[in-house]
Amino acid sequence: MEKYSAEDLYEDLLDRIIRIDLEPGKRISENEICSQYNVSRSVVRSAFIRLSQYNLLTVYPQRGTYVNLIDLDYVRKALLIRISLEKELLGRFLDSENKEETIERLQDNLARQANYYSEEDYTKEFKDLDEEFHNIILSSMGDEGVLDLLDGHLLHISRWRNVYVKLGYRISRLVDEHGEILNAIKRDDKEHAMSAMQVHIDTINDLITVDSEYAEYFKQGNYNRNSRKKS
Repeated sequence: MEKYSAEDLYEDLLDRIIRIDLEPGKRISENEICSQYNVSRSVVRSAFIRLSQYNLLTVYPQRGTYVNLIDLDYVRKALLIRISLEKELLGRFLDSENKEETIERLQDNLARQANYYSEEDYTKEFKDLDEEFHNIILSSMGDEGVLDLLDGHLLHISRWRNVYVKLGYRISRLVDEHGEILNAIKRDDKEHAMSAMQVHIDTINDLITVDSEYAEYFKQGNYNRNSRKKS
């Protein structure tokens, strides 16, 4: 009897890739995965196919399977789409009436985020709260789940976030940025809320340079080796 189902294996490998536990550029052995998870080759191949469809793995015939390098140009484009979408819907929300219930839900979410304030990694638990914060705003306009349309793009953004946390961009800063957005909403300050949302999402330009320690994680040519870490 297999310990992991095909879905379980896919989800676990996906989580490990997003957390950089399986590092970009790393070769993954089909035999090792079979042994680690006590599953058949067919289950492993099924998971590999799904991950490759999201451009997270590449299977090279006769050579093996590798975790894809992070493509910052792709992440830039994904962030541009997300910024445009979220600012549009945030603007609609701020122009609407009866914001009290949504504000209460945002405050509750932010209180739970505070439990991860000193966390050093962009964990799945915090990732879920991060996405929930944004979905609360979207759902207030009847657009809950709209981020699902960007599901594949968001996976690459999440993987990048784990790297910039390693570069010194702390989880506490993400929590504070959520707090800045919420405070602007509570003041009904549309201009500041929109600006805070853009700053929060558009991290790629702030940390576009990559420390030599992590240079091997990225596709060649779309980063600068001379980085400076954030505190």
